[in-house]
Amino acid sequence: NAALAKKPVALALAALDTKAVTSQLVDAEGQGIPVIGFDSGIPGAPEGQVAATASTDNYKAAQIAAQKLMEEEDLVAKIKASTKDNPVAIGVVSQDATSASLIDRTQGFIDEIKAQCEEVVGKGNVSVSGHETYNVAATGDELVKVVVNVPPTTSATDVQNAAQSVLSTKNLIAIYGSNQGGVDGILAATSDGSDFDKANGKYKDIIAVGFDSGKGQKTAVENGWFLGSVTQDPYQIGYDAVELAYKAYKGETVSDTDTGAKWYTKDNMNDEDIKDLLYD
Repeated sequence: NAALAKKPVALALAALDTKAVTSQLVDAEGQGIPVIGFDSGIPGAPEGQVAATASTDNYKAAQIAAQKLMEEEDLVAKIKASTKDNPVAIGVVSQDATSASLIDRTQGFIDEIKAQCEEVVGKGNVSVSGHETYNVAATGDELVKVVVNVPPTTSATDVQNAAQSVLSTKNLIAIYGSNQGGVDGILAATSDGSDFDKANGKYKDIIAVGFDSGKGQKTAVENGWFLGSVTQDPYQIGYDAVELAYKAYKGETVSDTDTGAKWYTKDNMNDEDIKDLLYD
């Protein structure tokens, strides 16, 4: 309301609850003020009320984590050695199955890891189980199981329990946390990630990957306990939101923009193009 009262030529808005800004969107439209969504955007807004959105394509960003996992030769060797009597498992901890961004971050990883595993073990030999949103039965021999756990609530205790359940899966070779909350649950269940230590960790044979950053996750990556994680590009989100707002004000045609994502590891997390994107 305060922003609209200033009669701006354009408005950039990230709405945690679209219903909470229904009247403001109507007012902006009535006053000819173009609205640009950014970051979480304005999901479900009536058509025509949001000119464009600058945000991460969470589905594509999640695919990066799966692709990086499959670059690990030891992991691929374990997949090749799997049998229908002794399949390997890849775990996914997703904080909830209601947020559009988290669903995309989970589905993107699942689809990519399933497709790449099927290139190794054959089409139809990979299953997805654990949540009705994502379940896919194997149509052939079940050689790789993608096990998804979505906790009943987003409380730290429930997410930690979900992570512990995934970690107890037989022949687990990798685990993915689809956001900071999911990763925090994994960290809480693994002594802040030190259980993934490759020398003598309890889960030294499991490769962990994540999404977002945060102090604990950055420490786990820096120590090599996590292979790496995906981060959004908050700088680009802000830059593109302003650029879209200016273009909309000038009457130019604008469309949704993918602001991109970066993969960071202990080797590149202090690089100039990465370090300022990693937040606590």
